[in-house]
Amino acid sequence: MKRFDWFVDVLSKLSIILASVVSTTSVSQSMDLDPNEIRGTSSKKPVAVLQNRFFLKALRPEFGILYGSILNESYTKTTLIGVRTGMFLNEWVGAEAQFIKAGVQDSDDRKALNELRYRKFDDPDKTVTPDPEVNRISGITEVSAIAAPFYGKLSLLDWTIIYTDLYGTLGLSRVSTDQGSKSAISFGGGIRTYWASNWSTRLDFRDRTYTEIRGGQETRKHAWAVDFGLSYLLF
Repeated sequence: MKRFDWFVDVLSKLSIILASVVSTTSVSQSMDLDPNEIRGTSSKKPVAVLQNRFFLKALRPEFGILYGSILNESYTKTTLIGVRTGMFLNEWVGAEAQFIKAGVQDSDDRKALNELRYRKFDDPDKTVTPDPEVNRISGITEVSAIAAPFYGKLSLLDWTIIYTDLYGTLGLSRVSTDQGSKSAISFGGGIRTYWASNWSTRLDFRDRTYTEIRGGQETRKHAWAVDFGLSYLLF
């Protein structure tokens, strides 16, 4: 419940931030090209120009928070809360580090299984439950390289311009589990939306793959995670 209250508090602060940057809409619009200056009096002449980036991020340290979840778990619900820091060397390539704590709760399916009781065949005086084998994740430390080759703008009802980056990530993770720390390869992608010169929001997807023991055998595990983040760029 405390984690949920924390997330609600973050969202409320985010709404205040977004409201405060509405005043920057006229600034970002003024930086955009005037179509009439390009095509003149003809409304049918195409405009094939994409203005350079309005929000630059090269050599600007980034600090942020994130909240997310692991998607592909059958018997547990894992929420992720963490912080990140990083920096782009230019507008296209950078690196970041993430430090994430995980909270784990039993899913409804596991709770239902734990309510079942059976008498052991070889010892009728003892009862057992069909508890599934679970290797819970408790934390993630990660270092990744980022490539952001795609940059674009969206016009919202001719009212404001939304600037976005599409990017991919590749890195190494240390995943803390019930079976100990696991070395993982992480890859994924995401979209960043800029709301002001310093503030941006992110939506990330990551697949962290590592080896764990299931049924007494080594098995390749894929932990699919999605998270929503708020970032602040210095300078």
